[in-house]
Amino acid sequence: MKRFKEKTVIITGADSDIGLTTATRFAREGANCILVGINHDLLEYIYKELPQDHTWINTGNHLTITSDVNDPTQIVRLIEHVLEKYEHIDVMVNIDTAVGIHQSVIPYLIKTKGNIVNVSTLTAIAADWNINTYKAEQNSLTDTTKAMALENALNGVRINAVAAGLVTTDTSSNPFLTHSPLGKTATPVDVTAAIMFLASDDAAMITGVNLPVNGGVSASS
Repeated sequence: MKRFKEKTVIITGADSDIGLTTATRFAREGANCILVGINHDLLEYIYKELPQDHTWINTGNHLTITSDVNDPTQIVRLIEHVLEKYEHIDVMVNIDTAVGIHQSVIPYLIKTKGNIVNVSTLTAIAADWNINTYKAEQNSLTDTTKAMALENALNGVRINAVAAGLVTTDTSSNPFLTHSPLGKTATPVDVTAAIMFLASDDAAMITGVNLPVNGGVSASS
């Protein structure tokens, strides 16, 4: 089933493992993917791995943009570039990206009744890592998500988040694992599954939610 056929999906932080799995899922479900990040070579690698819709004449239906989304000038150029090719924006997925880009994109999401999914992850644990600090950061993401969702709900724009814990395919023991009731950490595929749900019409009545994908860590005391 192609839930995102002809939808335009911007993925910031796409130059990452989660970016690869997420872009691949969106492309397989019919989306036109705009891969945004700072590592040009990695973006190009991911782009070449994506399935293409060959009904597009003389051009692929996906796009890579090397850009720093913390720079307002680059954000403006990014959006102009996307609209020039696709004419609309339906979904924005921000992977470990500051939320500053939202205000620039929301006017176009209002037109399509689109949505935003913010993704927060741990890709490594520092020596001074603390579970209480992690939970405080997730609570902050929850508060920010709720505030943005309420601000934009009447415009038909849904805004949700995915709070991933440590995301790794390494099965060796680590400090995060000791706090996981399920006894395992999330993989990029696990995080992508949550993103796809929240971005789809299956979640049409869901906004302001921060969905934990962390093996139950958020539920533990």
